[in-house]
Amino acid sequence: RIDFSGRRAERAERRARRAMDFDDLDEAEAELGPTAEELRDELVKKQVPGEMPGACKHPRPLDKGFGGGNMRTQKVLYLHGPGSTKSMAQQQVHSVFGSNSWVKDFKIFEWHYWLGSINNKVEEIHADPNVAKLFIPYGNKCGDTYDGYLSYVFMLSESHNTETWLGPDAREVLNTGGFPEESGLDKVMAGMAEHLAENGPYDGICGFDMGACLAFEAARLAQEGDPRFTEKFRYLMLFSARGHRELGLFGQGQMRPKAPLQIPTFLGWSEADDSKQYSSYEDLALYIHPEYRGLFFHPQGHRPPAIQNGTKNGDLLEEFVGSMQADVKCKVPENNYKDFWLPLLREPLPDVPAGAPRKLIVIEDPLGEHGPTSAEAAKDPVAWPAQEMPQVRGKRLDVYRLVTGTATSDFEAALSAAGGAASGIEVVGVTYSDEHRNLAWHPEAKARDNSAAYTENQGRSRWLQVEDEVALPWDHVRRVADDLLGAVMMSREDCVGVVGLGTGAHVAFAFAEAMMKRKSFTPARLFVASPPTVWPWEGAPTLGALGNTPVRYLVCPESVAGPPWRYETATVGDFKQVHFEDRASMLKAVVDEMATLGSS
Repeated sequence: RIDFSGRRAERAERRARRAMDFDDLDEAEAELGPTAEELRDELVKKQVPGEMPGACKHPRPLDKGFGGGNMRTQKVLYLHGPGSTKSMAQQQVHSVFGSNSWVKDFKIFEWHYWLGSINNKVEEIHADPNVAKLFIPYGNKCGDTYDGYLSYVFMLSESHNTETWLGPDAREVLNTGGFPEESGLDKVMAGMAEHLAENGPYDGICGFDMGACLAFEAARLAQEGDPRFTEKFRYLMLFSARGHRELGLFGQGQMRPKAPLQIPTFLGWSEADDSKQYSSYEDLALYIHPEYRGLFFHPQGHRPPAIQNGTKNGDLLEEFVGSMQADVKCKVPENNYKDFWLPLLREPLPDVPAGAPRKLIVIEDPLGEHGPTSAEAAKDPVAWPAQEMPQVRGKRLDVYRLVTGTATSDFEAALSAAGGAASGIEVVGVTYSDEHRNLAWHPEAKARDNSAAYTENQGRSRWLQVEDEVALPWDHVRRVADDLLGAVMMSREDCVGVVGLGTGAHVAFAFAEAMMKRKSFTPARLFVASPPTVWPWEGAPTLGALGNTPVRYLVCPESVAGPPWRYETATVGDFKQVHFEDRASMLKAVVDEMATLGSS
């Protein structure tokens, strides 16, 4: 086993170093230039969330206390979740704030409600029978069912990688068998703007689920200078809020903030949420400036949580509400997310010299082909998300198994078939030991208790598949990567791409880290195909850990994996999400990009 310089070269270098004085040694190291880690550290220093293009403080109203009265109460607009009613929204508000001393003792909130215009039947909006049972008393009798459950938008491909928000008109086009030419989301926001113009300004906007998403959308538009939303509110309180998916239709992936929002925000979610994978909520939180982001977490699933006074979350809410009443900056609580944010300043793609030797290192899944089959899932539908169509679930499960079963030889065949510039790429495989393969890569998850809705401690969300989460500690993963790297030969002249498959994508990430640390070598590309999107916090990579490594996140559109913010924040280089439908299109995405490197 040798590294890129060879053992003989290492021994010669050590002898030469012993013969040098310290000044000579410094000069020799200076000639080699900065290491990959040193370059990474310099790039990360450029990341300042408040100084990004487009960054600005939220354009808030000049005054406060728009509810009036002797105490100048705070006027707050509540935006409900999908399939709700005004009476349900009022109960949700009481559940969250009823115990808060500012609210209970001083009545400082004056609540207002803006309701959606889409009228749903109970079975249309609440697929889980246990959830529907709870909602029936709030609906209106409609034949043999109930309706009156209001929504702002319809979620096309909800909770999947192409989730797209459609307005009422676009929903009607779908319901009549067509496909809309536009999303209609702009009309929804125009309706909200009209409400703000007629009834605002407000002190704050509070929202749950889709209501929280629209509140965040309003803050984004205000940041961008949209006059309909500037000077209309001064803070946000959001529960289970998520943002646009990168690969949503109608360009909705481009509708995320251009810089982290600088608006005071009280924001929380539950990791046991059985409506979404919770990394969707993590992702949105990163688009709020760390100094304005007050996070809290609860075990109550997909609901505006009952926050009790005297608890940790009660204290956080008390601090936030009190700060907003005094109109001062709220103290930001410590949490794992404080040193992460999005978007980042992106470095340009590094130049690859024409004719540079190209290598593609393939890191297969250490578990081989794995994951549930579509046939297995069909036998036990209760174990899977109630809102997901069976055929969609079957597609994503089958594609995941295709990815995890992909071998180094498949890349060799694809490169050979592509010919041209791709034919000169050397494919290098890695070999796992039995010890590597037998590690506990993923968590062991017990079946979720679905006998009742909205109770605490029901267990793992059905949207978070065990294959989407790595349980193995980072120090173990990095030892595996070091073992694999030690058996791979590369030189400084090489243009090296690394591709990881399934669980192997997580190993590939650690492999790229090791290349930078052990060999001072930055990968020309890192491709991660169907990777786990949740990993342990202890020892986790920091923001910009991969320097300017260009990263490609490859995923099936039907996948329910949450947003890849962990990969996105790990590089300040070019980051792209790429969809594929099957093994052939996944291989093609990698081959096509590798073929462009150093080809001109």
